[in-house]
Amino acid sequence: MTAASQSARPVRLSDVAERTPLVATTTSPDANTVYEQLRKRWGSIAPIDLEPGVPGWLVLGHSAAVGLLRDDHTFIKDPSIWNGHGKGLLGPGSGLHLVLAQAPKPTLADADGAKHARLRPPVDDALEQVDEARAGAITRRLCGMLIDRFEDRGRADLVAEYAAVVPFLVLSELDGLEPGQAQRLQEITRAIFEAGADARALTDELREIVTGHIALSRERGTRDIAGVLAVHPNFENDLERAQTLTAITAAATESLMAWVAQTLVIILSDPRFSHRVSGGRLHIDDALDEVLWRSTTNPNLMPRFAVRDVVLDGKLIERGDPVVVAVHAANHDPLVQSSDPWDTVGNRAYLSFGAGAHRCPAPRLGRVVARIAVAELLKRLQLTLTTDPNRVEWATSPWMRFPARLPVTFPSPRRQPAYGTWDTDPDEDDDAGWAADR
Repeated sequence: MTAASQSARPVRLSDVAERTPLVATTTSPDANTVYEQLRKRWGSIAPIDLEPGVPGWLVLGHSAAVGLLRDDHTFIKDPSIWNGHGKGLLGPGSGLHLVLAQAPKPTLADADGAKHARLRPPVDDALEQVDEARAGAITRRLCGMLIDRFEDRGRADLVAEYAAVVPFLVLSELDGLEPGQAQRLQEITRAIFEAGADARALTDELREIVTGHIALSRERGTRDIAGVLAVHPNFENDLERAQTLTAITAAATESLMAWVAQTLVIILSDPRFSHRVSGGRLHIDDALDEVLWRSTTNPNLMPRFAVRDVVLDGKLIERGDPVVVAVHAANHDPLVQSSDPWDTVGNRAYLSFGAGAHRCPAPRLGRVVARIAVAELLKRLQLTLTTDPNRVEWATSPWMRFPARLPVTFPSPRRQPAYGTWDTDPDEDDDAGWAADR
């Protein structure tokens, strides 16, 4: 990325006394308002706080976002060059210890250059061999199992009891994990993020479980995701294989959870979609795309770090400064966004799957899982959202946007047919045909 020449003295992070917290962009009822206020004041790049007292830059413009994501020579994923190391910026309970770790991590998400070029092909190979029809059948079966657990109750929290569970169970089965292993890994993963800096013992246990599963998959010669990673020659050791399997599962689970939950919010609360989806005039895919345009499941990507000083849009991004791409803001950039909201229906030109070397490796597979998860729920239950859509409480993650809770009620199946008024896909024959058409 070429540095822009500026006539005035460029702004440094240290020049800005009060910075907007990054979490304000994900927890606000109207995220667009927050991004637009930043855009009006600062232009395409704004100073923010990743956490209180931890400064960084937020890229708001579409062109700047695409350029940065594709420039992996100037902006890299390796947090060891963060210029905040040694300054005592992170408290013991900070949620950024894993994000800004100084010690090198053998993970694809933090790899750059030759290392990334070595670690990315195994991920692509492992995900490409997943049969989408089988993934669809697994998703449908697991969705039915989860719905069975709460349908007699007449009420549920669709985040905790459904959207947060379906993706993990599906990915775990595609990984070849046993149910007991999958449950324990989910418990550990949640605990690690809650524990922050005090997660060493949990991390050791997670590594032991996943490394053991990799070794067993190699011994058995399985052709699931773990089995492909277990024998791929690009890895130097089983630690890299285990870290990669863990990263695939965690990233897919979090993103799909947010995608499913937000799509349900739109369908259950927005008349533009609720009436048209239930009447068969819009496909669930249209609602899925609307989420990726309007609200974006990963609104702020994990930070990149500048390898040298560079001036962009009048801001001096110094070596080691963390730079966060605001995908949500880029999707809503007035320079690329139409004023007609229906222009986004069927349009998949959003940045929600990223760009450049770290682009999402399996958007098709993710769509299969998300689509079926939403469709199965709407087919089985006649749902009513029991909270004001304008008062939905959003989770406090600075990276993800999803409702903390999604309470619904529905008639008991004893009084309501299992398959009611939602005709989510009148032309659907099977998941294999759907996948092949897209």
